[in-house]
Amino acid sequence: MAEHRNIAIPNRAGEQPVVESQQKTVDIQNQEGDMQATQVKEETPAPLSKEESEFIEKVFFEEDESVRLRDGISYKIPPLGLLDAKNLMKKLNTIDTGVIIANLIADDEGKDSYEELLDVLLMAFKPYYPNMTAEYLGKYVDIVSAKEIIDIMIGLNGLKKSL
Repeated sequence: MAEHRNIAIPNRAGEQPVVESQQKTVDIQNQEGDMQATQVKEETPAPLSKEESEFIEKVFFEEDESVRLRDGISYKIPPLGLLDAKNLMKKLNTIDTGVIIANLIADDEGKDSYEELLDVLLMAFKPYYPNMTAEYLGKYVDIVSAKEIIDIMIGLNGLKKSL
């Protein structure tokens, strides 16, 4: 007899979805060939919220996100490959992702994180726009869109929980 595995996709909070049990009557033929009605317990998952279903759909289909820069053009940001995601994790530790403007302010030694910030932003565009430059992003990305791009990269690559 085949074993049934209970496989469920965790929701955004990492929790397993609630499973409800239902009784179902099934006709089964016994060894003598007689039909018998048997009660079978069938498990069905609880309905997902709209946010959970959209998140799961993005995971399965790896949908790109869009961001509009100050040049008036909307750009697509895709999920990164494994090597780029690894590099992104390292680079995210060198910048302040919560308060973007903090990367522009020099510390006591006169150093800021502006170049590192541009490197992280450039990673978002390289898969689809290989000719994109850090200089161009410095000119057409503002503080709000920089935060949006970083949040998109973290979300698309599943790095929220690992940071």
